[in-house]
Amino acid sequence: MKRLRRTLLLSWAILSLGSPPLFSDDHVPILFIDLSTLGYLPPVAERDVRYYHLLNHAVTFLDDRTLAVSYFKKNEHPGLYRRDGPPGSAVVFHSVFLDPATARVRDQRTWGNGANGTGLLPFQDGSFLVQDGWWVHLCSKQFEELLKKKLDIPGDIPPRFSVSTSGRVLYRFEEAHDAKRGWLTRIDVLDPTTLVSKEFKVTPGHRDETVSDTQVVYSLAADAEAPLHLFVYRTSDSAPGKSPLLFEQTSSTAKDIASSRCNSAAFVSNSVLAVTGDCPHLMLIKAGEEIADLYAPEYRFGGEIQPSRDGRRFAFARAAAKDQPTHVRNMELRVYDLVDKKIIFSLPISPLPHHKLAFALSPDGSLLGLQTDSFFRMWSLPSVP
Repeated sequence: MKRLRRTLLLSWAILSLGSPPLFSDDHVPILFIDLSTLGYLPPVAERDVRYYHLLNHAVTFLDDRTLAVSYFKKNEHPGLYRRDGPPGSAVVFHSVFLDPATARVRDQRTWGNGANGTGLLPFQDGSFLVQDGWWVHLCSKQFEELLKKKLDIPGDIPPRFSVSTSGRVLYRFEEAHDAKRGWLTRIDVLDPTTLVSKEFKVTPGHRDETVSDTQVVYSLAADAEAPLHLFVYRTSDSAPGKSPLLFEQTSSTAKDIASSRCNSAAFVSNSVLAVTGDCPHLMLIKAGEEIADLYAPEYRFGGEIQPSRDGRRFAFARAAAKDQPTHVRNMELRVYDLVDKKIIFSLPISPLPHHKLAFALSPDGSLLGLQTDSFFRMWSLPSVP
């Protein structure tokens, strides 16, 4: 329910008509792959469109030598579903693992049936977690499956998982409805090797959340139509009387966020939070103070932010404000360097995506990967001094 709203808010970034300019000579990719040669299946049914919208981290760098691209492909052997048997649906969730230096396919894995809750999340050491509907898999950097577990959760909403930008801390978010208190979200901090909960907190239902090593910042589903107010759960703070508001409502930062018309927040490092999403701002906040605002009234910024694991750079997309949200004709991808305090890469996205846009930076911020539907491209970025 909450994630569906998030998807609708991001829809302007993945629905398009028209033909924007081609790539300039200055931005020739160092790698191009047509994923249809690896089994990529475009959406056929409305269900498949939803699967792609809710697929998390479709492009992910596990480390500097391994890139994972995830998508849905046709099941060549559909049949009856068995709990511990092979997937039986017509569409299955699949990942291909590439060497970004050579484009060599290092491995491929089909995880299970296509589902709304799918994604691949990397950890700091190159190992990773895969969510496949009601199943999760923990895998080593050598692609060995270390743990497979069925999620035993009441209700019909799969939990969702998030890893901090550093790759060190794993969280799980579980939605439930209480007859007296309405929608609630349980936040669990998990042991990344066993998936056992180390601590948890129950909060009012979330509209959106983002995580660092020590904090979960979220907005409330009940306030979906109100100006953005941010709340925080600090894993190191057990004081029950402390206000969950991230900023005092009377502070200049809180007022700027509320007046920005932005609708989401994302950590770009453990200490820097970005506030943006369907608005002309991308505000950077550190220690409660605004340190930059990439204000561009001629654009609408998307809510998705993809940082490098070292916390120095992040990538984001934006579309021309004059374009209708469901009829985007001009979109670009940019990379910002927090140390240099400037945009170090800008690219018009062409062709525009019809059903899937995904991008990611390598752990050291030296590579940028972009998926638009069945096409994947990668660029080398200016080196870090």
